[in-house]
Amino acid sequence: MSANPFSTMFDMQRTYIEASQSAFESSLKLQQVASDAFLGSFDSTKSLQKRGVDLTKRATLANLDAVEETLPADVVADLRAAVDEQYEALDEAHDDAWEAFERSAEDAVDSYDELTEAQAEMVDELYESLLQVNAEAAEVAEEAADAVEQ
Repeated sequence: MSANPFSTMFDMQRTYIEASQSAFESSLKLQQVASDAFLGSFDSTKSLQKRGVDLTKRATLANLDAVEETLPADVVADLRAAVDEQYEALDEAHDDAWEAFERSAEDAVDSYDELTEAQAEMVDELYESLLQVNAEAAEVAEEAADAVEQ
């Protein structure tokens, strides 16, 4: 029995389908890594912003120190109390905003992951169907080649 002249073509198609599926899976993994990196960047950004707020508070208090000698003691004390109160409120608002932002981002990434997982399942089924069609076509071609030889 001679080799089916179409077998190489079907082998190439199968190889292309498998390589395409592998590339798609790698793409999904890369997207997951990017999502994880995005979520992981929040802590450092939040910390950096907190440090900026703290520096601003210290600068404000340093300004009060600079003018303390020129103002009555009770006025300086009231100003310090107001600065502390305002920055405490700012810290709380900052923490609340970041918590809400992180929750929202995590929810968005979770939804994206669910959508990607569903897409991956559908694409896997598609690739399996393509491989099945390829195998069936190769079998039909083999049978046709055998029939022609006889």
